[in-house]
Amino acid sequence: MTDIEKRICYDIANGKDKVKIFWDMDGTCASMEMHQLPHKLEHGFFLTKRPIHTIIKIMKKFHNLGAQTFILSFCSYEYQRKDKIIWLQQHCNFIDTDNIIIIPRKESTVKYSESKQTLKAEYLKDYISNDDIVYMIDDNESVLVGTKQALQFINIASPIDFIA
Repeated sequence: MTDIEKRICYDIANGKDKVKIFWDMDGTCASMEMHQLPHKLEHGFFLTKRPIHTIIKIMKKFHNLGAQTFILSFCSYEYQRKDKIIWLQQHCNFIDTDNIIIIPRKESTVKYSESKQTLKAEYLKDYISNDDIVYMIDDNESVLVGTKQALQFINIASPIDFIA
């Protein structure tokens, strides 16, 4: 078990109903191969993503221990959001659909933020309180840093931190 897993397990054991874990999708629980990026805007693109089973098993473990499990991910357009939800229902069906937050950044309904780096923080605010023990796992370091600067009390980690 990695250090971050031990820390989260400890927090769940001591504050079970207060632990909220927000997982990114692309590059975290779903593959994001660079050679496929030119096809990113094609309909159905996100349905073809390979699940990263190691991370999904860890997500499910924390969920089963009592942590509230969320997906917090970007896409460009609404049709991609729908594809991501279908993918998650197939590969991460233990996550409540109310806990799936997919942000279509190029749609007019998106919340205002100074940058992509702090946009996830704007959405996190709707789901957390200062009493919660919050973790955000994302493969994008600039998003992690921007979110941490906006919400200093959260814990951040990269999916690679879970690989022993």
